[in-house]
Amino acid sequence: MYSAAVTGRSLKNPYEVLGVPRDADADAIKRAYRKLAMEYHPDRNPGDEAAEERFKEISEAYATLRDPDTRARYDRYGDAAPGRGPSGRPDFDTVDWQQVFREADIRIDWDARSGAPRTGNAVFDALFGAMTGMFRNAGLLPGEDRRVELSVPFDVARSGGEMRARIPGPSVCPACKGTRRQGMQPCGTCRGQGVLPRGSELLVNVPAGVRDGQKLRLRGLGGPGSPPGDALAVVHIELPARTHLVGNDLHADVHVTPLEAGRGVRTVVGGVEVDLEPDLRDGEQRRVPGGGLSGGDLVATIHHDVWRGLGRAVRDWLQRKEVTSAA
Repeated sequence: MYSAAVTGRSLKNPYEVLGVPRDADADAIKRAYRKLAMEYHPDRNPGDEAAEERFKEISEAYATLRDPDTRARYDRYGDAAPGRGPSGRPDFDTVDWQQVFREADIRIDWDARSGAPRTGNAVFDALFGAMTGMFRNAGLLPGEDRRVELSVPFDVARSGGEMRARIPGPSVCPACKGTRRQGMQPCGTCRGQGVLPRGSELLVNVPAGVRDGQKLRLRGLGGPGSPPGDALAVVHIELPARTHLVGNDLHADVHVTPLEAGRGVRTVVGGVEVDLEPDLRDGEQRRVPGGGLSGGDLVATIHHDVWRGLGRAVRDWLQRKEVTSAA
């Protein structure tokens, strides 16, 4: 529709594509390209294939006119200029896209990107990604959300607490919230940049009764942009051994010896110390209010088993000993 890549026809006149006269100087051509690139950038036109092809077209036009020799050949020969492919597209085999971006005042950390491809469609794939980063860092596009998987122990999920999470980069500096300053001084965490290229570490406040799979939104601490993106911590609850959830109830199997079954037992189930009253029948369920999540209960299913009961009793004794030693 827009370019030779789509229609198979020769490339449009690059002056007409950029909307500049033939006697336009290099600065005018550069300004025209940057304005059009911003308008037709794929991030601003999601799912619009016509806009994407238009973006490729103006990039081809700029690559043709920004170089004096290439421009002179086009002015003299048009689409039949030496060095142009049979479809009329410029031959990009020798185009240095890094230099093209530098001339257009697009700042990119090329070392971090390990360079960029120079030919074919891969050129435009790299160009799209680089332009997106430039626009976002310049505050011309919203920042991306950053997702992090957060493993939360069951006791923290039940009672609430803080968990440390690592947000992938580049992300907004959590110390200065992207302002680049702390008080009157440049931020020491991000060195006054407002962004941490390799990501950040921060404490996430986990509310009591959080659900498995719940997303905790940390506003403004995602990718840089205007506005900055959010960080989304996806909760994965670590259940205690030999337990499972049914709704908000925590279910656990409790093995007891015949002696314990008759007189009752104090044990730890799902991280909760509970007193199970005497006369525990095999297969019976005892419910401990509030031992689950979000108001759910702990449901203990009793099993008469000599050896497993002894093993459970030993684990209880070792756990109490650890708590006593720590105190």
